[in-house]
Amino acid sequence: MEKDKPSLFPFSSIRAGQKEFMKDVKHAVEGGNILIAHAPTGIGKTVAALVPALQYAVETEKTVFFLTSKRSQHKIAIDTLRLIKEHAKLDFVTVDVTSKQSMCPRAVSIYREFYSLFNEFCKSEQKNKRCSYFMKRDEGAMQRIKGAILHVEDLCSWCASRGVCPYKAALEVAGSADVLVCDYNYLFSTDIAEAVLEKIGSGLDDLIVIVDEAHNLPDRIRNNLSSELRMSTVTGAARGLRHINREMHGNLMELERIFTKLAMEASKNKRVEINVANDFLVGEMGKVLRRRIEAMSYDEFANSLRDIAKDFQTSGGSKDEMVQRNVLSVADFLDGWRTREKCLRIFSLSQKDNPALLFKLLDPSVISEPIFARAHSTIMMSGTLCPTAMYADVLGASPDRLKGKEIILREYKSPFPAENRLIVVTKELTTKYAKRGEEMYRKVAGKIGEVAKYVRGGMAVFFPSYALLKNIAAYLPLEVKRRALVERRGMKKEEKNRLYEMLRDDNEGILLAVQGGSLSEGMDYESNTLKAIIVVGLPLSPPTLEVKTIEGYYAGKYGVEKGRLYGYYYPAITKVLQAAGRGIRSEHDRCIIILMDYRFAKYPYKNCLPSDYNMTFTDSAEEFCRNFF
Repeated sequence: MEKDKPSLFPFSSIRAGQKEFMKDVKHAVEGGNILIAHAPTGIGKTVAALVPALQYAVETEKTVFFLTSKRSQHKIAIDTLRLIKEHAKLDFVTVDVTSKQSMCPRAVSIYREFYSLFNEFCKSEQKNKRCSYFMKRDEGAMQRIKGAILHVEDLCSWCASRGVCPYKAALEVAGSADVLVCDYNYLFSTDIAEAVLEKIGSGLDDLIVIVDEAHNLPDRIRNNLSSELRMSTVTGAARGLRHINREMHGNLMELERIFTKLAMEASKNKRVEINVANDFLVGEMGKVLRRRIEAMSYDEFANSLRDIAKDFQTSGGSKDEMVQRNVLSVADFLDGWRTREKCLRIFSLSQKDNPALLFKLLDPSVISEPIFARAHSTIMMSGTLCPTAMYADVLGASPDRLKGKEIILREYKSPFPAENRLIVVTKELTTKYAKRGEEMYRKVAGKIGEVAKYVRGGMAVFFPSYALLKNIAAYLPLEVKRRALVERRGMKKEEKNRLYEMLRDDNEGILLAVQGGSLSEGMDYESNTLKAIIVVGLPLSPPTLEVKTIEGYYAGKYGVEKGRLYGYYYPAITKVLQAAGRGIRSEHDRCIIILMDYRFAKYPYKNCLPSDYNMTFTDSAEEFCRNFF
C-alpha cells in the first residue's frame, strides 16, 4: 500500500496533485473551515473530496451533503462511493435523491415544470389519503436503500415497483445517512432546504458540504430567484379564461395594459430596455384590482390564478394544458416579483411584438453566505473555479465576511503531462463586434478548414453564439461541412446525446457547437474522443441593461476593476475554459487547443486564464497541429 494513503481510498495509487487536494480537504473538514479549489480535470476531485469528508463524518456523526448541478454528476459520486464501500468494507449509508416531482411515480409533465402546482397536488393527495404510494410503508424497501448504494433511477424504480413513494422512503433513510447526494437546491433554495433538513432531523452545523462543479453555483442561485414574463403569456392566459372566468380575464387584460404602458415609456425614451421600480408592478396592479367588481389584493390575484389553474387538471387536452401553463406562469411570476432580496427589474422590448418583464437576483451571496457561515465545513471544487478569490467574494465566503472560519483558496496544477496539451492562440482572427463581417467570417472558416486537414481523430469547434456558428459555418470548406455534426438551437437532450454518439463512433467527425451549452460543459468526452478543440472567440455578453446592472453592482461593492472582471470578463472566460477542457479527460489523452481570437493573448483576458495555461501566439496554427500529430 502506498505510504500515507488513506484507508478508505479505493485505488492502488494517488495521482499527482490528488494527495495535496485530499490533505487540504482533511484540514478543512477537521477544522470546520472552507476550501475553494480550482482542481483541473484528472486530479480525481470526487474521490479526493469524499474520502476525508466521509471518514470525518462517520467518526463525528456528521452528514456529507454532496451537491451537484446535473444528474449526470450524481452517477460519478454514487459510483465512487460504491468503490469506497467495496474497498474499505466500511458500513455507511448513502442516499441519492433528485427533486421531489422528478421522483414521483404519479407526476405528469406539467408538474416537472411548475413545482408550485406539483406541491399543491402532493399535499392535497397526502392530506386526503388518496396517494397509495405515500400511505404505504415497506421495511424491505427501506432496508434495501440503507444497505445498497443505489443510483436515484434504481431507487425510484425499486420503490415504485413495491408501491412505495420513492421520495418519502429516500428522505426517511436520509435521516440516518452518512452521505446525501443531491441537487444544489437541497441547500441553496431556502424553502426546499428548510423542509429537507427538518425531515432528516439535521441542522446546518451537522453538515459537511461538498459543492461539485461549483462554478455553476452563482448562476444557479441567481436563477432560483429570477423569472421572465412575456406579454404573449399574459395574452394567452387572458384568452384562455375569457369564457371561464370573466372577472379574472379582465384582471389579466389590465396586466396586459401595464405592459403597453411600459412599452410606451420605453419607446418615448428611445430605449430597448428600462429599469422598473420594485413596487411599480404591485402598485399598478393593486390600483386596478381595487376598482374591479370583486376587489382583491395583489397576492389574492396571484393565488386565485393558481387555484384556477388547478381546475384544468380534470378537463385535459392540449389546449387546456397550454392555458394552464400560461396561467401558472403569470401566477408564479407575480409571486416571485414580491421577493425582498435585491433584484434587478427590467422591462425589455428586445422582441418588439412580445415585450417582457423580468427580475433577477443581483447578489447570490445573500443566499450562500449564511449557509457557509453555519455549515460545519464546505468544500467548493471545479476544474474551472478560477480565480478562486472571485468565487469567494461572489458567494460570500471571504475572510472579512465569515469571521472564525479559515478560508483556504487553492489552484492545483493539472496532473497530466504538459506535452499532451498544446495551447495556441491565433493572430489577426477575432469575433470582436467591430471586426465582424463577411471578410472575418471567411478568414475564421478558412483557418478552421486548414487546421482540420491535420487533425487525426474527432474535433470540436465551439462558437460564442448560434448566430456566429451559422454565419461562420456558411463559409466552411466543403470537406469540413461533409464531416460536420451541428448543434442547433432548441435541440433536446436526446438529440445532443445522439450527436455525441455519432462523434464518438466517427473518428473524422467535426462537432460545431456553442460555448456555454451542454455539449461544451456537461458532456464528458471519454476515450480521447476529441483530439483537437477550437474555441472561436470570446462569449462576452452583449452590453444589456442586465449585464451593466450586475457589473455596476459589483463595481459599487468591490471597485470598478473588480466590477468589470466579476460582471463581464470572468463569466465569459469560464465558458471558454469549460469548452477547452473537453479534450483531456485522462493522463493518456492528447489534445491541441486552439483559441481562435487574438484577444486571448492580451490584457485583461490573458490574466483571467489559469496560471498553467502556457500559450503560443501564432498565425500558423495548422503547422502546430501538423507537428502535434
